[in-house]
Amino acid sequence: MRHKGLIILAAALAASCNPQRWLPEGQTWIRRIELTEGAQVRSDDKYLELIQIQTNTNVLGSYPYVALYQRGARKPTTRRGRWLQNIGEAPALLDTSKVAETVMQLERKLRQEGYFFAKVGHEVVQGPRGTTLKFDLQRGKATRLGTVVPEVYAPAIEDQMTTLRMGSLLVPGMRLSRDMLESERKRIADFLKEHGFFTIGPEAVGFDLDTLGHPYRADGYWLIHNWVRDGEFGPQELPHKPWYFGRVTVADSLNYGLNARGIRRLHLLESGDLFRASTVTQSQEWLRRLDAYQNQQWRLSPRGDSLDAELVLKPAPRVGLLWETEGTNTSGIYGLQTAIEVRDRNPFGGLEALSGKVAGGLGVAVGDTSSLFRTYFLELGVQLEVPDLIGLPKVRRNQARSSANFTLGRQYRREFDRLAVSGELHYHWEAPNRLTWDLKPLYATYVDLRGVDSTFYAALASKSGFQDILILGPRLSLKRPTFSEGRWSRRSEWSFETSGILTDLGMLATKPARDQPFTVANVPYAHYLRAEADYRWRFRGRQRREGAMRIQAGYLHALANSPGLPPFERAFYAGGSNDLRSWINFRIGPGALPKAVFDTAGFLGSGTIKLLGQAEWRFPIAGSIFGAVFADAGNVWLTSANVATAQWDLLDNPELRDAVSFNLLRMPRQTALGMGFGLRYDFDFFIARADWGLQVYDPRRLATGDAWWRPSEGIRRSALQIAIGLPF
Repeated sequence: MRHKGLIILAAALAASCNPQRWLPEGQTWIRRIELTEGAQVRSDDKYLELIQIQTNTNVLGSYPYVALYQRGARKPTTRRGRWLQNIGEAPALLDTSKVAETVMQLERKLRQEGYFFAKVGHEVVQGPRGTTLKFDLQRGKATRLGTVVPEVYAPAIEDQMTTLRMGSLLVPGMRLSRDMLESERKRIADFLKEHGFFTIGPEAVGFDLDTLGHPYRADGYWLIHNWVRDGEFGPQELPHKPWYFGRVTVADSLNYGLNARGIRRLHLLESGDLFRASTVTQSQEWLRRLDAYQNQQWRLSPRGDSLDAELVLKPAPRVGLLWETEGTNTSGIYGLQTAIEVRDRNPFGGLEALSGKVAGGLGVAVGDTSSLFRTYFLELGVQLEVPDLIGLPKVRRNQARSSANFTLGRQYRREFDRLAVSGELHYHWEAPNRLTWDLKPLYATYVDLRGVDSTFYAALASKSGFQDILILGPRLSLKRPTFSEGRWSRRSEWSFETSGILTDLGMLATKPARDQPFTVANVPYAHYLRAEADYRWRFRGRQRREGAMRIQAGYLHALANSPGLPPFERAFYAGGSNDLRSWINFRIGPGALPKAVFDTAGFLGSGTIKLLGQAEWRFPIAGSIFGAVFADAGNVWLTSANVATAQWDLLDNPELRDAVSFNLLRMPRQTALGMGFGLRYDFDFFIARADWGLQVYDPRRLATGDAWWRPSEGIRRSALQIAIGLPF
């Protein structure tokens, strides 16, 4: 009886909170909108986006929010009434004028798709807790394409007709639609503009289709209108023809201070070349990326029988000063850093850019049991950047640029103090398929360890990053840009790097057999191969909702001159704000290494193999506040070869060797699983994020038999991550 009474009381409260009953007479609250066709609900965005009325969409349910707003609207002048309206949501009301506009828009869309006799009906279905507004699509029979032939009277275009017609998008029998005609119009114009016809645009291509006597079949022709120019006696209509560049000049109203090398790096259009739209577009994109100019524009104008091209440039201020200060979170190490950069955008007259940078910062990371990594860093850097490939001036690549960089930095933490000197030659370009290449054929880093805490050093499995070491070798990164298809988009990134390969070959050719690591100037050089892949997908839902997925894999292979493990900074880690968010960074892995090791030895988890999978669903809560639910799974491992040569006493234990070594059969039991939720605030120019994750399955606890989380443990097995930007 007690439960029955509670149910009756809850029902009474729900009825008393019904927003509909508080609306003025004649107003209707629209709680749902349905789009149907033949009794089937449609979810096509191209139709749904035409509906002029939007329902309430709060993630916690529209009903309670509208109820709160309506309760506050009863006394809007009181403090309580205003407060209820602020936290609530105004009801979406039925508007007959918007319903009529929606019907008109939907019918127009169907006619554009070839359903010339389509009708759209609507129905308002009343309910006790709001109203459902239904729109029903009645397409009818589609009009199909019949015979469409070209009518062209320009001799130069007639010469292109055979190739032009081969790629036609118009096929007899296909459904007639405006989008199809617009695509064909653009295809014709783009083809001709790529073959010298400067005076042709999509607006010059016309269609004349007739359905008289056969309403469901359209026959006709397409034509290209002549172009009009000002003649001696007024407007003059002329047939289209191919154009060739005549004079190519740079506007001389300003002194740009360019030498011959700078003029060559502008990649000017060539006099005598056939006009091609893609060539002009590529040139414009290239010029837009030159740091020395604020605005760049090609002005093309017919003169006689040729096409003049004038490049108009607006220089940017030659010397600029940039000051940046920001909060940072690198794998869970929170800090504040600032940098001052001075940049000369054209110091030598060849469109080079010379910059100097001074940076510094402070940071702290909180581990499971102690405060670690109270740290600061200082860095000096110099960079020379040029808008082509250094040493390869005649090799042309889209978006090509290169730079020579030198940095000197000091990193101090409670556990260690080290100095790093780096230099590199960096090439960047984009392939025709938009794949971005970043190649560093020359890369060198020297790490000078000035001091290290003995307890911290003893707890490291990878000690090579905490000793004097030299990293020499090329690096390559490939990035495929975001590709969208419908609601899905994806992008991917791969990186490859080596160290010490050529150096080691030289040593083997000139020195006796290796009985200990070879050195350069008494400093051992790192010797390894490293590869990493990162794939990301995003699903765009309705009403600002979206899903995201990520898969990451990495492998680091130690070679002969780096026994044990390669340098610590090139190893893989797990945990942190962008990784396994239920764990603090460095506090999980490799494999099923027991949690006691982290708690007692201050161990920093790292590995040479990494597998990670992440999924996240994002949704709006209110205004600029968004929420997310997520799941992360993965870990890092060592290889058997790493374990056999690692300088770490704990790995003398056979059980620990198995716990940290990668094995396909053991991998499922050693894969961590975390789940949680997050809050994000969108400031437009950046996103602040807080993610809380629960350690659902923790392989560190396999040895103690409590790897799976139990409700009795509450939130003790969790982590809070604060970060800037989305995790992936």
